[in-house]
Amino acid sequence: MKKVLLATTVLAMTATVAAAEVKLSGNARMGVVYNGDAVSNKLQFSSRVRATISMSGETDSGLAFGGEFGVHDAGPASNGSAGSVFISGAFGKLTMGDVVGAAEEVVGNLPEVGFQDLSGGLALNASDNDTLFLTGDGAFYPSATNPGALYTYSTGGLTFALGMNDGATNAGGIYAAVDGVQAYSVGVKYAVDGYSVSLGYEVADPTAGPSAKHLIVGGEATFGTTTVKAFYGDGSGTLASLKHYGIGVTHKVDALTVKGYVKKTEIGGASATGYGIGADYALGGGATLSGGIVDNNVAGSKIRADLGIKFSF
Repeated sequence: MKKVLLATTVLAMTATVAAAEVKLSGNARMGVVYNGDAVSNKLQFSSRVRATISMSGETDSGLAFGGEFGVHDAGPASNGSAGSVFISGAFGKLTMGDVVGAAEEVVGNLPEVGFQDLSGGLALNASDNDTLFLTGDGAFYPSATNPGALYTYSTGGLTFALGMNDGATNAGGIYAAVDGVQAYSVGVKYAVDGYSVSLGYEVADPTAGPSAKHLIVGGEATFGTTTVKAFYGDGSGTLASLKHYGIGVTHKVDALTVKGYVKKTEIGGASATGYGIGADYALGGGATLSGGIVDNNVAGSKIRADLGIKFSF
């Protein structure tokens, strides 16, 4: 009798959440890193493991909804933007929380190099694969990591995007010294037959002082197993002297993927050119052997390299 009652209870609970789904996934990495800029211990160990929980469902009228967060995000240092939540339908998709800006959504970044996404450590992302954006993942205004909203709509080969953050000043929080920047962004992308072009525009309004503005264009083309991606960005307002551009290439041969990029950032009469090259080799079962080298032309800066294994679960 107890077994029957238990089975009935489970069936009843399952029926109430038939349209909902919860998934647990994760990733990990382990390896060694050579940091030429380090005063000591230039050869270092690097390891990390993370889990991600994704949830999705659908209303009776056909609207899709869901959310996702990393277990490592669920803490007081999240600044209120840990994870993301979305709702989508014929009107498009609205996502809130830890989201990128509209310009980054349509243009994106150059190929990632290294098992831990190697960075040269220079200001304005001058020597890593990440493209500089004012909002979302951009490094120019750290306060753009405040909770944001991103709206996207796709029809045919066209994708439109609108984004903004809440611009709140969270006194006493971990971003208290740098938050209070209201950021807006728009973007459009057209993709067809392995080719795409994109255009993004961003505005960042600090609580004091003039605005910073950024216009960026991007393009991508795939020829068989080779993909070429490039961008050009131009600043205005307080960033009138900013210009940056770069190109990246990804080539696949069976289980081997070779990647490389070069990019240049100019601002205020100074400039920096960064470049990187790396490779991934799929071992199967979600394991990938990965390594890379990055460097730049800034005086005194040294090469960085890594080699390790990445896992996906």
